[in-house]
Amino acid sequence: MNSTKHFNILIIGAGPAGIGAAVALSKRGIKSIAIIERSDKVGGIPSFYKKKKGGVRTFIRWSRGGIPVFGEDYAQWLEKQLLKTKVQIELQTQVLNIDAKKKILTLVSPKEGEVNYSADAIVMACGSREETLAERGWLGGSRPVRVFFTKQLLCLLDGNHLLPMNNPLIIGSDLIGYAAAAKLKAAGASNAVIVDNRSGPKCGFFERLYFRLWSNPKYQGLSIKSIEITGNKTASGVKLNGKNIPCDGIVICGELIPNSELALNGNIKVELHSRKPVVAEDYQLSEPGWFAAGNMLGGFHGAEWCYFNGRRVARGVVNYLSQT
Repeated sequence: MNSTKHFNILIIGAGPAGIGAAVALSKRGIKSIAIIERSDKVGGIPSFYKKKKGGVRTFIRWSRGGIPVFGEDYAQWLEKQLLKTKVQIELQTQVLNIDAKKKILTLVSPKEGEVNYSADAIVMACGSREETLAERGWLGGSRPVRVFFTKQLLCLLDGNHLLPMNNPLIIGSDLIGYAAAAKLKAAGASNAVIVDNRSGPKCGFFERLYFRLWSNPKYQGLSIKSIEITGNKTASGVKLNGKNIPCDGIVICGELIPNSELALNGNIKVELHSRKPVVAEDYQLSEPGWFAAGNMLGGFHGAEWCYFNGRRVARGVVNYLSQT
């Protein structure tokens, strides 16, 4: 293994929050910064929402008057901000282990193999993921093919130009679910059925009104106690309170939980029910010199909120460095 490389700041995750923190720290005069990203590109989730004719603009630039943009455009804007700095960008690099007390990351990448990086402070901008069927607790039945999470759907629709279903059913009624319904309809599918275990959609009225430019999904949610996915080899529908709703594909959307596995691995305190890291003043975690940013903090936030949150976290990091 190579000797440990030391930086002033290490940032885990090159999505909106990680890039926001990197840009702000660079502007504040921090010279030695590295940003670690397991993907082969920066930009995070927005980079999966490709720009294409007739496509759905699902990201809002609130700092530009609230205009909707394609995720890919927003990811490219983020990349341009990052490239204006001297931040070292490590793509296709996976964090294997963390030593929270010593502030050391064990990394592996095709370029360097296994290596240790250390820092004076570390920002975890690891994002979030959608809850699994089991974690939601009210979804049962078989586990056939053609059951996707949103990221898998995006890879098929936008990455490979494939339409994996014609009569979709979406489980989850927040903004992500309605955006998925709109993207499926724009790609040639029928209007989706959206189901959830709540009386009304989680997605706000004005967001639903916006997505009606592309689709008008039917909502099923009143008095749902459980949903059973049906189909032996391929998803054929769901059984909802004894009622069968047919489909030829299912998308599991929304209900995000923080990617806090690394924090747990390093014995950094995490609320086990919500999976949110325990955060103190200036977004600092239970181990001194460790910080969290973006959707890793819990809840559902858009890309622009995460970017500016990363910039706010940078102020906390600078305060910490000035006191050590």
